[in-house]
Amino acid sequence: MKILFVVGNLSSDGGTERVTCEIASGLARSGHEVMIASLFGPATSSFTLEDSITTCCLNLKEARGGARRSLGISSALLSKVRHQQADVVVLVDSILFAFCAPWAPFQRARIICWEHFNLATDHGSRLRSVGRSTAVRLADAIVVLTERDAEAWRARYRIRDKVGAIWNPVPHFPKPSEEGAASRTVLAVGRLTEQKGFDVLLNAWHKVVSVHPDWRLRIVGWGEDENDLKAQAWTLGLSDSVVFVGRTSQVEKEYQRAALYVMSSRWEGLPMTLLEAQSFGLPVVSTDCETGPAEILAGGSGVLVDVEDDEALAREIRDLITDEARRSEMSLLARDNAARFDADTLCGEWQQLLERLTSGRTRIADAS
Repeated sequence: MKILFVVGNLSSDGGTERVTCEIASGLARSGHEVMIASLFGPATSSFTLEDSITTCCLNLKEARGGARRSLGISSALLSKVRHQQADVVVLVDSILFAFCAPWAPFQRARIICWEHFNLATDHGSRLRSVGRSTAVRLADAIVVLTERDAEAWRARYRIRDKVGAIWNPVPHFPKPSEEGAASRTVLAVGRLTEQKGFDVLLNAWHKVVSVHPDWRLRIVGWGEDENDLKAQAWTLGLSDSVVFVGRTSQVEKEYQRAALYVMSSRWEGLPMTLLEAQSFGLPVVSTDCETGPAEILAGGSGVLVDVEDDEALAREIRDLITDEARRSEMSLLARDNAARFDADTLCGEWQQLLERLTSGRTRIADAS
């Protein structure tokens, strides 16, 4: 089977690009002919790809302005789909469907919308809402990341068989280190943006470190709110207890050195950092944002608090800091929990979906 993945920028180092490379590689290992087209960035990736996968860049940097930009993207997508003669096209992000309406109904290939954001947010682009509505009409299948989000799609658009949930796989990181369990380090990983709620985390940490001054918070990531967050940390007197690590290519070492993981997001799709933390056996305190955390942190491997509730976040962090036995128990549960997100298992879910679509069956099964 010939499978074409289309991404915005393959060279980005985000979770969407990592998971695309993971699933594409798994399908390639299963014997499929896999191609990845990058719309706006280089056709290279910092993530591992199977040698048999071909990549290309559609070089759309010059496409500017509303109508002109849309026409350029639509034409480039159509040209690539026709040239590759793929059996299945996977558009990685619902926003890409906004450019497919003129030609999608006339293609032989089955077209899948792979949504990485929850339905409650358009992630700053009204075009995503257009893409979602177009996907409902024209996609052969819509893959979302959580069952809660799948239900939201079914309720809003009154569709059932076309949409289903397939989790993203957990990365294959090295084994957890004993160093982390004995450390006095709390870890948070993510882009420094409003979505991730690091401002809430800093307020919570101010309440934690006043009781546990020997503990440290390490924040890994970069983004447009970096200066504001550093200023907030200084104002709260946290300069000695908070470390802004910035961007790193060795995030696994940060997980290995931590005793506890915290996620303070206001919204998510399926937060990969929680999966990564669980794979390292880290107990987790997370906000119960719209999709993701509740499904990931099943069976006692983490604690959920309300979104933007810095008091509750601080309380749960303090409780875990003082209860080493509970942290040890949660660590064992976390590693078992992460096994549910095994890459081979979830590539198998994709394999089943592709086989159903190409054999003429349109019902999509859920991973959960």
